[in-house]
Amino acid sequence: MIIRRISYFIPLILLCLVLAPLVAADPSFDRYRRPEELTAALQDLARANPGFAKVHILAKSPGGRELAVLEVGPETGKTAKTLPAVFVAANMEGTVPISGEAALYLAKLVCEKADMRSDRTWYILACGNPDAAAAYFGKPQRRDSRNARPRNDDQDDQTDEDGAEDLDGDGLITQMRAKDPEGVWIAVPGEPRLMKKADGAKGEKGVWKLYPEGLDNDGDGQYNEDGPGGVNVGTAFPHLFKYHAPDSGPWPGSEAETFALLKFFDLHREVGLAFVFGEANFCLAPPRAGRKGDADLNQIKVPERVAGFINADPTRTYTLAEIMDLVRPLVPPGIELSESDVAGFLELGAAVNPLEDDLKFYKELSEKYKEFLKAAKLDGKRLDPAPDKDGSLELYAYYHLGLPSFALDFWTLPEVKEEKAADEITPEKLEKMTNDEFIALGEEKIDAFLKASGAPDQFKAKQVIEGLKGGMMDTKKMAEMMKQMPKKPSAEGMDPKEKALLAWSDKELGKTGFVEWKPFKHPTLGDVEIGGAVPFTDNTPPAKMIDGLVKGQVPWALEVAKKMARIKIADTAVKKLGGGVYEVKVWIENTGDLPYPTAMGRRNGRVLPVIVSLGGQGFDIVEGKKRSLVPAVPAHGAQLVTWIVRAAKPVKLEVKAETKIAWGDSRAVDLGGAK
Repeated sequence: MIIRRISYFIPLILLCLVLAPLVAADPSFDRYRRPEELTAALQDLARANPGFAKVHILAKSPGGRELAVLEVGPETGKTAKTLPAVFVAANMEGTVPISGEAALYLAKLVCEKADMRSDRTWYILACGNPDAAAAYFGKPQRRDSRNARPRNDDQDDQTDEDGAEDLDGDGLITQMRAKDPEGVWIAVPGEPRLMKKADGAKGEKGVWKLYPEGLDNDGDGQYNEDGPGGVNVGTAFPHLFKYHAPDSGPWPGSEAETFALLKFFDLHREVGLAFVFGEANFCLAPPRAGRKGDADLNQIKVPERVAGFINADPTRTYTLAEIMDLVRPLVPPGIELSESDVAGFLELGAAVNPLEDDLKFYKELSEKYKEFLKAAKLDGKRLDPAPDKDGSLELYAYYHLGLPSFALDFWTLPEVKEEKAADEITPEKLEKMTNDEFIALGEEKIDAFLKASGAPDQFKAKQVIEGLKGGMMDTKKMAEMMKQMPKKPSAEGMDPKEKALLAWSDKELGKTGFVEWKPFKHPTLGDVEIGGAVPFTDNTPPAKMIDGLVKGQVPWALEVAKKMARIKIADTAVKKLGGGVYEVKVWIENTGDLPYPTAMGRRNGRVLPVIVSLGGQGFDIVEGKKRSLVPAVPAHGAQLVTWIVRAAKPVKLEVKAETKIAWGDSRAVDLGGAK
């Protein structure tokens, strides 16, 4: 009887053992997870799906935390990859907890959706800066993007000796304000919780000095200037790396975390699309332009090694347009020449702004993303996402790897609603106006609009009108520029972000997002007041909002992945030339919505050309190459490859189009042989 009962329970026990990892691998999204919990959740997903998922530990942070990447796809576990891949990194600065939850949700989605992993690999890094991410859960809570590497920030004889202290014991690191004759800060009129710099032009006199909460542990007159922590991993990549910045390392890739990722991209040339979940957002607005490069494109000296080739004078200077005119006659028919190609060929300094051809697909996808948000009912007015930062992974992926790179944020503070006059011009209204309609507003209204939008003082209505009439700008470009400008303080001098934080705290958080200023007796500063914004309130929504935010926005990454460049053989044609000689034509097409490669990829040359080859037996190539290179194929465009071949007998040619990041194709072509 006992044996019978045991045999009855054995199948049930086995079923529980099988289902256990599946239950564990179905995480809920109602709380924020510590870095080690995110790693454990990825490992649960891998255990639940051993046929196509695996976790790789790329490195350990200075704090001993693992950098874990989940690989999902049909080639998981294989060393040689033939399918393209999508790389997704989250929380590279360690200060955006919701981005890690978004990455985990994406990992869950990809494991569930067979169609999204059947013909590509996904690499998902849920926490790129685990040391900094742990600070969100620490006590006292502080917002710090640096990893745990010891570093002598103030260059004295001690390391990490002057960090923040929770003087008032509330579990938070906020600010201190002390009255001082040399103070430059005053309370905002009408809102004493907020501070602003005194404006002498308005007769304002500074009253307070502001300090981070803590002590001057090393007695050098500075506060918290050398606390625990070393490098911001999120801004430690090669593109526009800032040497000697307070949170930068000695060189790009100096940290175990960044070096591991640089090595990963070098080994995994199949990565054809990159996403970075954080605070910037290339999906709402294209990558930022306007950075000043080190090359003057109006005064270019052509190197001697090139001058003779393009019939240029190496002793004079040219504009880029003049050089384009010299180069065009030398370009074979059918090859499209762009300014970026010429600039790259002449090595005219580092590229610091997105190329015009790439901005086209960024802008087009931006419009589609806004429609996507509207459908998800997540298009409410909110503060603009943070601008992309120099040294970030998203910039490295675009400028150095030549990939379509998309930063994506998931939440900012709701915009404070303000009543605006019906006739007030906004960037949104400007976008819909024609040049003539805008000019008709007159100089007075245009000047008022420019001032309200935060345009530089030298940017006057007369100048704008002349630019519009001369075709140097249009209303759509102006609107885009205005949207990227930082919001101006209110008439009282209130910073828009701080104003939004207070409104959010008061309305949604029961006033817990801002610590009221309270007196404290400081051992060196004397009478001070401690208070200010609670760390993470301005970029981290309450846990109850996580589920709706990630489920509504993360699927956009899947939509973009569907638009990846995809190389196919569109058609073939064979023409008999007589005597067993044939002309063979093959059209290589890109059926994706993204180009192969990006314009930046063409400029930096990292993305390999499409390799088109002829295989088979019993034929000779009279003209053309056995392996032809197609450097670029635009989205929904095609390029022609032609050969002249000789075959004495009927043969079957195998045409292959091979790539690392955009699939590929093959097709058989029959030749009739000599007649």
